[in-house]
Amino acid sequence: MTNLVLHVPGRPPFQLEGEGRSWTLGRSSQNDVAIPDVSLSRHHARISWKDGVAYLEDLGSLNGTSLNGERITTAHPLQDGDEILLGQVLLRLGSPSRGPRVHIGAESDQSSSAGSLVLPLERIRALPERRSEAPQTLRLREVIQEIQSLTLELLQDTPPEELLSNLLDRLWTLLKPWRAAVLILDSQSGLHTVASRGPEGNQPILLARSLVDAALERKESVLFNDLGDSQDGQGLASPSLVLSGITSALVTPLEHQGVVKGLLYLDSRAPRLPFDEEDLRLANTFAHLATAKLEQARMREEAMARKKLDQELDLARHIQQGLLPGFPPEIAGYEIQGNNLPSRQVSGDLFGWWPRSDGRWLFCLADVSGKGLGPGLLMASMQATLEAWTERDLSTADMAFQLSRMLARHTDGRRFVTAFLALLDPRTGALTYTNAGHNPALLLRPGRPVETLDAQGLPIAMLPGHPYAEATLQLAPRDLLVVYTDGITEATDPGNEEFGAEALQSLLVAKQHEPLLALDAAILGELDRFTQGAPYQDDRTLLMLRRI
Repeated sequence: MTNLVLHVPGRPPFQLEGEGRSWTLGRSSQNDVAIPDVSLSRHHARISWKDGVAYLEDLGSLNGTSLNGERITTAHPLQDGDEILLGQVLLRLGSPSRGPRVHIGAESDQSSSAGSLVLPLERIRALPERRSEAPQTLRLREVIQEIQSLTLELLQDTPPEELLSNLLDRLWTLLKPWRAAVLILDSQSGLHTVASRGPEGNQPILLARSLVDAALERKESVLFNDLGDSQDGQGLASPSLVLSGITSALVTPLEHQGVVKGLLYLDSRAPRLPFDEEDLRLANTFAHLATAKLEQARMREEAMARKKLDQELDLARHIQQGLLPGFPPEIAGYEIQGNNLPSRQVSGDLFGWWPRSDGRWLFCLADVSGKGLGPGLLMASMQATLEAWTERDLSTADMAFQLSRMLARHTDGRRFVTAFLALLDPRTGALTYTNAGHNPALLLRPGRPVETLDAQGLPIAMLPGHPYAEATLQLAPRDLLVVYTDGITEATDPGNEEFGAEALQSLLVAKQHEPLLALDAAILGELDRFTQGAPYQDDRTLLMLRRI
């Protein structure tokens, strides 16, 4: 088996390796190779390894799949150097390409620096001191220098608490308060102090509730002076502030895009002059810059957490896809096809086929209620159980009964599984089945109306101990059995109109004589056309069996 490298425009080379592996390609992010191009269908094509050969198949895409310039409708083998056209996106199979090399030229190759101003970073970052300038100009330069330093710090990966402490140091230098503090609002513990500054041995800072509410609830920056004489000041400041001789104080919220993260507090007393509006604007500017960094750090942490979760779910999806069967078995006189397309990373649907020692084959398609990781784990448990029970001489009714009792012990009573179980005797064409609360399976016989194989019992694990019935039918040549999950019939278009069982039956009747691989692609392609890009809300799974 020769591994292949898939080249996608604007993407790193993608390795295609692993016997029995398969990769889906399409516009949806749920694909193994997601290509966000409008000319592609949500699930456009699939590449699979079988017996050391890679095959390309179209999944019923709207704009088609071409291999080396020729459009394909069935699976075709691939080799190194092939060109694949998905819609309007051209892919290539081959060795990794290399970009242009980079060389460092000699000094004689460089353009002249005459007329250019060259300054070291230290001179760029340091503002010259001009003692002869007016105090306002010197203050402005000092403020600009501190803002520049804080801005450079914002570009670094500084821990939030260290950043807020540095913010307080810069304001301490610029505004020269008597005391200062930064408090952060935590959803669990409320306000807590991150950093504070003050004289040695100073008593704790006591803030009035009205002052805190002004910053946190009304998102107001407050400046008050002459606390002992101002009636408003008495309402905002605590008595301890007045008694301590404080003549001026300000508070400003740490706010970003309407969300308050905490507050900044500063106060002063003689001989420092009271704070003015310029001081308040400066404190507000510094607070806003720091809060933007806090929000950036929070968003980064959330993004890393989401990325980790996506990686774990992607790993779970690959493990789960490995549990599903690969290429269908070769049973003389029969054609088999199965497919599963999850609406999320992890699917709650199951399909499969298992040979038995008596020559019969067990077929199953199941749908676990709900979405996400929980149903996926229950699906994996059921798949492992079916694998282990292959050699047990159980009828489909007994198997449904035992599965119901077993799975009920591992659920909280809110999970259940609809399932279609069937035993096929390939020699005679006899098929015994049990429908445990699943959608009616469809039996298509040439020249006859479509037959529905309705439910014969409740979903598995809904009422453990409840018995199940079974029925037997005879598959004649050209008879086709189609089992599906409701993710197909309940797929909706942008107007929230469902695809429906009648549309599925009409499509099957029109194409019932086509090869099952092409029929599978036609169904999925028709769903893509019907939904017009609307997201699928549930997994789509098919299991088809035809006697030749």
